[in-house]
Amino acid sequence: MTGLRKGLGAWLAGAAMALALAAGPALADDTLDRGIGSEWSSLDPQVNFDAAAGWILADAYEGLVTFDPDGAIIPGAAERWEASADGKTYTFHLREGLKWSNGDPLVAQDFVNGVLRTLDPATVSEKGYYFYSTIKVKGAAALANGETTDPSVLGVTAPDDRTLVIEMETPAPHILDLVGAFQFAPLHSPSFQAGGAGVFIDPAKVVSNGAYVIREVVPQSHVLLEKNPNYWDAANVKIPFVKYHVTEDVGTELKRYQAGEIDITYDIPLADLERLKAETPDEVRIFPSTYLIYYSFNLSNPDLANIDLRRALSLALDRDTLENRIVKGGATPTFSYAGGFDPDYAGPAIAEAGMSQADREALAKELYAKAGYGPDNPLKLSIATTVAEANIRRAQGAALMWKKVLGADVSVNSMERKAWLDLFYTDDWTIFADNLVGDFAGPETFLSYMRPSSEPGYDWVKPEFDAAMDLAAEQPDKATRYPELARAEKLLLDDYIFAPMAIEPNRHLVKRNVKGFGASAAGYHNSQWMVLE
Repeated sequence: MTGLRKGLGAWLAGAAMALALAAGPALADDTLDRGIGSEWSSLDPQVNFDAAAGWILADAYEGLVTFDPDGAIIPGAAERWEASADGKTYTFHLREGLKWSNGDPLVAQDFVNGVLRTLDPATVSEKGYYFYSTIKVKGAAALANGETTDPSVLGVTAPDDRTLVIEMETPAPHILDLVGAFQFAPLHSPSFQAGGAGVFIDPAKVVSNGAYVIREVVPQSHVLLEKNPNYWDAANVKIPFVKYHVTEDVGTELKRYQAGEIDITYDIPLADLERLKAETPDEVRIFPSTYLIYYSFNLSNPDLANIDLRRALSLALDRDTLENRIVKGGATPTFSYAGGFDPDYAGPAIAEAGMSQADREALAKELYAKAGYGPDNPLKLSIATTVAEANIRRAQGAALMWKKVLGADVSVNSMERKAWLDLFYTDDWTIFADNLVGDFAGPETFLSYMRPSSEPGYDWVKPEFDAAMDLAAEQPDKATRYPELARAEKLLLDDYIFAPMAIEPNRHLVKRNVKGFGASAAGYHNSQWMVLE
């Protein structure tokens, strides 16, 4: 087993933890150790918007549906569901006898309460838009905007303890992608009312409904989970403990993996990628993702308010060289935002995507000069990025390209992921090395995030885009919906509020004895499916 290589110190630590938890033997070989990159941004299920922290929460909480190892939708807390003929109402039927981790009965109203808390402006959740933009639940926008505090307006109701009804203003063929744990976690109201948001990080108070429950939280170190004996499918959860380690430096993470301290890495050092593929090909997992990289421009900055300048910056980037010669992480260069994920979606690209790179750079120089910049007046910018190796390489490469092609003076400001996320909402940046992991492969998960009504912080208001998204939302299926979404995406791209960059693949090292780690494009890797052989 994996723990045999963790050494005496790790064994002693595991034994001490067992005593502390009084929950049976926490031997090292009973623990799945997973790297998470930088420290989790939040462990609050109604607040967190960070995909990596979502791995922890997906183990601790379960939505109406869940996802199998390869990301396919399967029943979760709901054993079945049906849709109305017009596609606007979904009725979910919960499993019999569901319990919270403390033994309390889990009822449909707990899911209603979770949505209400997400939409409450006081919660300051970053994902309330799921309920009024990605899908348009009745009353959700009014609650989120503070127009009313009356919970009865919400189109998520519980007519009885085992039935949950979601009523929407428009059809939503993608709704099942959005009722998993990340987006639709239930709320244990008694503990929340007693302790507020602090209960989500206090192992003595946290109450969850997933396959695991949080047992220890050590900032900048790890989160330890223990199997939840009250989970409805506990008999099929094979690993007693899961430990998520902060592995901010990918080189150090690799060393810990090779020393047997980590079973699944957050990423793979790019400098070691080819060597590892040759030496341990069965441990290298690289597969498609819904992870989009784009560089956002701060529209509140007086310089970047000029669309000619934003176009110049986008066109000066040689994406092919960036990804294939500088980053070298297997990412696919892109000129689109929502395209490249669902083969059924024929989305647009920026207008100059079909030009040669030389022609794009020539046009970039013209636009840069038109915006009033040149050798005597160079543009000064800073790229805010995380400390992840691929992100630093990409930012350094982009800075060099903007210097070479335009003569701009560009610095790179790298920081820990949580600080980077916090910076976005301060407006104290010029270029933000942005990304979004789509909840599913379709374009709607990306385009709904950019709606002005969702207020993601881009200082961009475009009534025509909102109108186009509203029209798309009225369509009942992909065949009619996708052409309208493509029209909306073109409006977004034509404003150059960001430069689409690349579609990043999933990259992980997984120990040979870890079974059940699938190729989920959206990054759903629930520990409950895994086995330590």
